Amino acid sequence: MAQPAPAASAPPASPIAYKSVSQALSALEAEDGKSTVVTHPDGWVVVNEPAAAAQWSFTPAGYYAYPAVVRRIIRRGPNKAVSVETASLCEAPAESCERLLKEFATMNDRITQAVKGR
Repeated sequence: MAQPAPAASAPPASPIAYKSVSQALSALEAEDGKSTVVTHPDGWVVVNEPAAAAQWSFTPAGYYAYPAVVRRIIRRGPNKAVSVETASLCEAPAESCERLLKEFATMNDRITQAVKGR
């Protein structure tokens, strides 16, 4: 009996190439005004990297999943399909890291729905 074809899915996210959250933050902040734009909304550090279409979100001190960073890249595919590639580096307890990624998954769903609604 033939097996059904696997469902199409987004390619796996490339891992974050830094060894620690602090190393990622230092490297990306050093590029502020050159290849990145750094902002500080609500205590978070958000780094936009336009050339890579990436947004890096660093949790603030005191946040349940501190220290952590989540990188998201919005990809546009055929037929106006949109996906969000997410990678993370989390040094908090595993349970907190899982909770953080679920929150970002919810935000990613909102992004893709908003784009589809245009």
